[in-house]
Amino acid sequence: MPIAQHRYCVFMVAVALAAGVFAPHAVAGEALQLLARAPHDLVPPHLDSVKAARLHTAHLDRAPVALSWPLDPAQALDARPRVHVAESREYWIDASQDELQRGVRLALSAPGAVVRLSPHGGNAGATIAASDVELRSAGRRLDHATALRSAADAEAMRTAGMDVPQGSTVLRLADDVAAGSIELAVPTARGSYLVHVFEPASTLVLELAADRDGIAGGDSLRFRANLQGAAGLARLGGLVSAPDGASQAIDFVRQRDGSYLASVTPDVAHAGGPGLWEVHAFGVASGKLAIPRDAKTAFAVSLPVARLDGSVTRDDANGIALAVGVQATVASRYGISGVLYGTGKDGALHPAALAQSAAWLEAGHGQLELRYDTATVALGAPWELRDLRLVNQADMSVQERRERALALR
Repeated sequence: MPIAQHRYCVFMVAVALAAGVFAPHAVAGEALQLLARAPHDLVPPHLDSVKAARLHTAHLDRAPVALSWPLDPAQALDARPRVHVAESREYWIDASQDELQRGVRLALSAPGAVVRLSPHGGNAGATIAASDVELRSAGRRLDHATALRSAADAEAMRTAGMDVPQGSTVLRLADDVAAGSIELAVPTARGSYLVHVFEPASTLVLELAADRDGIAGGDSLRFRANLQGAAGLARLGGLVSAPDGASQAIDFVRQRDGSYLASVTPDVAHAGGPGLWEVHAFGVASGKLAIPRDAKTAFAVSLPVARLDGSVTRDDANGIALAVGVQATVASRYGISGVLYGTGKDGALHPAALAQSAAWLEAGHGQLELRYDTATVALGAPWELRDLRLVNQADMSVQERRERALALR
């Protein structure tokens, strides 16, 4: 189950527990302010005013819910999301029927490559069987008995759990097919196809990473690419794609350390829907063989319609209750979560409890409450609130996230 969906389900399960316990109103007590944002925190630079219908808020439940539970103080937590580094030993080729009938060049850096051919959308009837494929080396046709280790059709791949288009076929080249250049041809090709080449034994790896896992719309994001196993790249291009299919090109610039850096500000007009955005980098390694590599990674772009206004009201009548101020430009159901850290006998901060709540907020200023039962944890003051997150449950987008949010006496 996706994390966002899981959190929403947790909220709904807690309705019965929270009835009568929480309401989104001001709590009398000590007035506090959130800590200054850190450079890696997700804080929207501005808020957009959009029609609520764009966010599909009509179906949202308006009943407030809240819950909390203690955490293992010995379990270390990381409030800063780790950057995912995609590693690619593969590339893709778009081939027309004319190109496939004549033959397309496959550059290989290692033996044992896996080659998959799939008809493009709308071309589902153009089935390719393994017997339709010709492999040539230096103008000589290779015998399947010696050139192929194995082959499978679309049905076999789907049985194995691979989601492939109807009419696809996959070939595993034998280790005797050495690194170099071979030609793949399909004389029976009809329409356009996608040729995917994966080299599991290759030491030529294109790495790609975004500097953050998500941003608020209007913010910029940087991507870094690096090629392992070769002197460098002859060229490198890139494309950022939104979940609705919109895309924009990005330019990678070589750095002194040999890596490549690109910066992009995703078009906020395409934010606010379900799904992740994707960056696709495609390059060619320097050298005689000119081995291609394609790498992809995903990131989130939220439509910024809410943020924390910086105000917090504390009430210790029953544990610790924190009413956190929220500014919204769109009426919606918003959720908040945060991890409370307490001080142990060793004088260090340890995880004490996690709290979550959600409620319907109208446009303007409102509050969401985090309530912690400190009597159930073996920790004490000073306290600190970390991993504070504000989510718009209309699309489960993270509106704001802070690694360190509040210091408490």
